[in-house]
Parts: sequence; structure tokens; C-alpha cells
Amino acid sequence: MARNRIERREEARVGDRLSGRACARRGYAGAVLALLATSVALALPAPALGAVPAGFTACTSASASGFYCGHVVVPVDRSGLGVPLTTTISLPVMWRPAEVADTSGAIFALAGGPGQSATPYAAEFAAALAPALKTRDLVVFDQRGTGANALSCPGADNAVSFSQYVQQCAAELGPARSYYTSKDSALDLDAVREAVGVDKVTIFGVSYGTYVAQLYARLFPTHTAALVLDSVVAPTGVDAFLRSNFTSISGVLAADCAKNLCRGITRTPSSDLKRLVARARSKGAIALRYVDKAGKVRGMEVNQADLFFFMAESYSYDATVRARMPGAVRSALAGDPYPLGRLFAPSSSGAVSNTDLSDTLYLATRCTEETFPWSPNDNIVARRSKLASALGGIAASTFDPFTSDTALSISDVNYCLYWPAPTPAVDPTVAAPTPNVPVLILSGQEDDVTPAVDGKHVAALFPQAKVVSVPFTGHSVITDVWPNASTCVGRALASFFNGSAVASCSNVTPFFRPVKIDPASLAKVAPVKLTGIRGRTVGAVLGTLSDVTMTELSGSGPTAGLRGGYFRGSVASLRLRKIVYVPGVVVNGSLNLVSGLAKVTVRGKAARGKLVIRRGKKITSVKGTLDGKRLSIRTRTSANDSTVAVRLPSLLGMSLGTRLIS
Repeated sequence: MARNRIERREEARVGDRLSGRACARRGYAGAVLALLATSVALALPAPALGAVPAGFTACTSASASGFYCGHVVVPVDRSGLGVPLTTTISLPVMWRPAEVADTSGAIFALAGGPGQSATPYAAEFAAALAPALKTRDLVVFDQRGTGANALSCPGADNAVSFSQYVQQCAAELGPARSYYTSKDSALDLDAVREAVGVDKVTIFGVSYGTYVAQLYARLFPTHTAALVLDSVVAPTGVDAFLRSNFTSISGVLAADCAKNLCRGITRTPSSDLKRLVARARSKGAIALRYVDKAGKVRGMEVNQADLFFFMAESYSYDATVRARMPGAVRSALAGDPYPLGRLFAPSSSGAVSNTDLSDTLYLATRCTEETFPWSPNDNIVARRSKLASALGGIAASTFDPFTSDTALSISDVNYCLYWPAPTPAVDPTVAAPTPNVPVLILSGQEDDVTPAVDGKHVAALFPQAKVVSVPFTGHSVITDVWPNASTCVGRALASFFNGSAVASCSNVTPFFRPVKIDPASLAKVAPVKLTGIRGRTVGAVLGTLSDVTMTELSGSGPTAGLRGGYFRGSVASLRLRKIVYVPGVVVNGSLNLVSGLAKVTVRGKAARGKLVIRRGKKITSVKGTLDGKRLSIRTRTSANDSTVAVRLPSLLGMSLGTRLIS
């Protein structure tokens, strides 16, 4: 899946549309409300002078209040055979003392990737792990090749093809490229453990961090107290053909529509997707439209690989995307290109820097340790032959409704095919058994980045494992505050760290319910309280405001109307400019998501006039004039608008943050 992450960046650089995809990933860490991000600004007691690890001093950043910063130096190659032992990496480390006393050791928090730095999210880790930090220190460090030590190969920037880029990058890194494996990171973790002076550690990993945590537990069982694994990578690592991602899509879609939430939209979302994929395959691509952040209509085409990538990545990160997906697919099947086009539109957010997420490290890690159908010393011709043979031996039903070509187009094999064998040879595997320690596994039921089935495979290896499956939740459950993860997952963490029974999350409800199919004309809008065009216009305006609300609270896509126009500002003061949600209904004005107050003018083919709308938790009032006639009505607030009215004010104290990714 991360081929898109690397390849799209290099495609832009070398001008080589290798994948032919029209959509851009919506940011590797789409903007979401980070779980309790500001709650860690606590007045922690200063530790005794001797308790601070040697070489650590109070961090100077305001966002790192209560943390002490230092560095731990490790060799690039511990064997000294490929790279001299004198070649080292200085790992940035942040240490936070236990709030009461460190009687339970320390928690080490690992970010995702490979390639994501962890120290920028130390406060978020502290918030999520608050139930455990009264008696445990917290340690956050940037794994080798990330953050300030981000691996890069700028000399390859002038490559004229993607294959050339990969080969030049590997050559530029030299022998050191083979020492950025997950096993190396696990060994680094133990070096940090020694430096901060703790014997037993609990490791909390998110996404890729769960794989490093598993390796550490195998390598250092006597130093492992427990594991907390959020969005779990399989015990064997990433499958080159992403088989669990393909086979999990239907279940992920069903979870989105659980409890009959897709009534009136679709009965079988997986069947709808199957029809759409078949159409994309037969035509080569599906033509879609979206509105950019300037309010201009743009066209794009998406193929079956784009559709799979969307399901396996974008869908898993954003609750608004998941809420819109069932209806958007139905719209596309009916010939309306806008709802699905919006979901594939390039993000309004800025590019991710190499220090936040190192693509080069991803290359070095995956291509050294991932299991491919070839031997490391095979030449490219032999690799291609063995790849084709292996892929041909997989049942076609594995990829249904997609094909093996989709798996091939999105797989890591596309760039690792050109990555040279380690010299000298390295063994990134860990053959040791898993220790019998307490393990908490957290899986979002709507996560297809790290499907729940992979978490179950890990749980089977640990006798004391407890699996918590979180409904209506995607990737990285601790940062997904859109459902009630902040209560359900928080309780699970508290129970686990207290040694008590961990309850299930069966009562979770979605923040955003699946939305109805977006109307393709004013005639398809249900009148609200009034008859004729005036009633339909009121319904269209309320639908417009609801649509803008979801877009503003989403971490992806342009800040634009579904079919035209754009909006600017903050959640408490949005300015709407020529927003078109229903064809022929143009809305201008202002919207305050916190108070629910909107003042708008309406023009176009709808009834014209001015409206003042007050959106409450249960009732929405609409006053004003349409076509010269005054109106004053009250109607029931929609389910999603009601959720925003109830929950948004309590979330405003949180800062916009980022997801901990795969």
C-alpha cells in the first residue's frame, strides 16, 4: 500500500506516471481531533535530581511539558561487518517520570511507518496512556532513520524513472541501507531501556510499531512486562500481496453498515463495490468529478487499483469518508460522478515532510526484511519470473472483486524488485518464541490498513492476549475520537493496566452515521415542513449545511461544496461562497458549527431568499423569506448534525493532530 506513498512523490519528481493513478493520498496523517491532546499539560512533580536519566534535561518545547529530552547513541551496524562500529546514530529520546512513583517500570511508545517519527506526538501518547502513567515512566523515541535522523537519498532526485530512482537511492545509501530493519529498531529500544535505567518495559505500539513491539518481546522476554498493540501488523510482517487486506474489505464495509445504519442507502455495500470495480475493469477507468478548494470543477479517472487503495488506506483513516462511502458508490453506479469524486479528490492539507515520515526509510526497511518470492541475490530477470509464478499460484478468489493485477500494482514488489541484496548478508528475522506476558490488542472494525484478522493471528501466539474489537472505528483506535473510542478504549486501557478484566466495546456508536445518497436534483430533495419548491429549498439548504459540516470536520479532501463553491474559516466562523450541494441551489453566507447558527442567502433555480438557521441538539429552527414569503418552521435535527451539536463543544479544547500511521 505504501507504494503509493513513495511512488507518487517520485512520480512528481521524475515526471513518470508509473501507476497511472489519478488520486493523491489524503495525507499520510490526515487532520483529526487528536485524543485528549491537551490534557497532558499537567503540573507533574519534579523528579528527584538523581532520578532523571543521565544526560537528560527538561525539554524546552511548550508541547513537551513534563518531559525530559536526551539522546542515546547506537551503532548503525552492531556486527561491524557491513558498516564500521564507529558509525553511529544519535536517537532523540523523551522521558516523562511517573506521576506518583515508577513502581511499574516504563511504557515505551512506538509510532507507525516504517518512517514516522514519534517524538512530535509525545503529548498525544501521554494522553492516550494516561491510565498507566501514575506508576510508570513514559519513553518516546524516534526510531533509526526517522525524525532528525531521517534517511534520505537526495542524489537520486535526478533519476528519470522510478526503477532508476530506487537503484540510485540504494547505491547512495551504501551498505548502511541494510541496517534499518525492524529488528535493528527493537535492539535500539533495548539500548534506550538501559539508558533510562529501567528493567521491565511495557511497549505500546501503533500500526507498524506493533511489529517492532512483537520483535522486542521475542528478543528480550525477560525485559518485557506487557504489550499494548493498536492496529496490529501480522506476526510475519506485511504480506507482499496484501492478501488479508483484500479478503477483509467486505467485512469492513459490512461493519460500516452494521445495526441497519445503511437502510435507505444500500442493502449490500460489498455488492455495490463489486459492481463498481467490474465497471472500472471493463472500461479501464471510471470518470469522476470533484470541486477543488478554489471552487472549480475538476475531472479525474480512477481504476480498480485506485479503488482498492482507497479502501485499504483512505477509507480506514477518516470517519467522514466511511460515512459517505456507501452512498457515494451508489451515486457513481447511478451516473452521478461528484460524491465519489470528492472522496478521491486531492487533499487540501500540505505535504508531509521527510522528517515527519521518511519514504527512504520505508524503502530500506521493507526491501530488506519483507518476504518476497525471490532470493535476495537473484537478478531482476529471475525476480520477475519468480514473482509471476508466485502470483499465479494464488487463487483468484483471494482478490475478489479485484484481480491479481491490482495486488501487483499496489505491492511493495514494485520498488523492492530493484533493491539490491544486502552486502554482507543480514538476517532481519527473529526466531525466538513469544513470551507469556499480558497483551492487549485493539482493532478497529473499519480498519483495512491493518485488518482485524492480523490482530487475531498475533493474539493466538500470546496465551494472555485480550482482543478488543472497536465498532465504527478505523486505523489507530486511540486517536479515533469520532466514535466513543475515548471512553470505550480508555476503559479498556485502564482495566488492562490495573490488572482487571477488560470489557468489550459492544456499545460503541458511530460519530457520523452513513449519509443518505446525495440528491442529484432539487426534485429528489424531500420538502421540509413546506410544500412545493419552498419546502424543497429548505431541505436543500439544510442538506448543504450538513454536508459542509462533515467536510470541515473531515481530515481529507478540499474545503469545497459537493458540486461547486468553497468555504473558508474555522469551525466557529465558516464563510460559504457559492456552495452548491444540490444542483441549482447556490448558498452563500456564514456557519458556526459550535453554536449551530447559520445566516445564508439562497439563489439559483431554487426559491430565492435569506434564511437564519439555528441547529440545536434535537430541533432545528429556520426563519426568513423565500420567494418573498416569510417562513418560520421547526424540524428535527438530523442524526449527524445532532451528534455534532452534542459533542463538538467538548472537543474544542483538543488540538488538531495527526494519526499514527501504518
